[in-house]
Amino acid sequence: MNPPDDVRIDQETVDALGALGNRTRLEILLALVEAEREQREQPLPMPFTALYDAVDVDSTSQFSYHLDRLVGRFVAETPDGYRLTYGGTKIVRTIRSGLYESTHSFDDVAVGGACVFCGGNSLVATVDDERFVVRCEPCEAALVTDLLPRSQTRNRSAEEIVDSVGHRIWSTYALVRGSVCPECYGPVDTTAVEHDHDGRTLHTLESTCRECRFTVHMPIEVSAAFHPVALEFFWNHGISLPDTPIWEFFEYVVTDAITTDIAALDPLEATFEITFGSETLRLEMDDSLAVVPVAAATEAIGDD
Repeated sequence: MNPPDDVRIDQETVDALGALGNRTRLEILLALVEAEREQREQPLPMPFTALYDAVDVDSTSQFSYHLDRLVGRFVAETPDGYRLTYGGTKIVRTIRSGLYESTHSFDDVAVGGACVFCGGNSLVATVDDERFVVRCEPCEAALVTDLLPRSQTRNRSAEEIVDSVGHRIWSTYALVRGSVCPECYGPVDTTAVEHDHDGRTLHTLESTCRECRFTVHMPIEVSAAFHPVALEFFWNHGISLPDTPIWEFFEYVVTDAITTDIAALDPLEATFEITFGSETLRLEMDDSLAVVPVAAATEAIGDD
């Protein structure tokens, strides 16, 4: 099977990845980042002699050979010495975080919230195929599925892992909302998508990176709830939404504290109502995916 046309696997790519398959070269990268950490300076060029002394290698000629394989891709040569490139820094972080290692599992953790499919409130967080999953026990539906690197599970209890994922999901949303890929920081395209599950229709915003094809699905209600006016509305009713994990956010959807009316999908016409007690906030979203409070939209029309 050939790779997709937009995936470039040329000799330069092969050579770049091949350059990392050597212990001495990886030690060079680690020595450079360790010097930055000790000196608290980034970027920090290291002279050839200092870098050579920091690496366990038999001769300067052997060291030069391995260093040359890294220069240009992972190490930059400057008048003051050698420093890490962005790519070199990412490789070091991958090594230190153990990103290539299998993810730790943990016992199921009961979490709050509600199932958007059956309305049940018996949810558990677990690890399934090295992914973080929040699952409804009564209907067995997966409500949340997210990547779970080993570094996120190391040195954390099961409850701390769950809490960290809750915060990370909102940070992911903050990036894709600004059309920034959480993985490679490339541009992101977002579209509204309809899902049918056991007779219930749900809508998500599907955000896909043009560069690395990383894809994120978020409930369409999240965009309304994270509008600044809505965040204040939640806060005034005792709810700090950024501190509320998405599986607990689902409860507002299930209990109709947040209701959504999709008049049309293409072009998109959506209306949201957030209600607490006798107070209701109404917002709209159009095909640009911009969310505006209805009152603000009406005032803008009246000013023209």
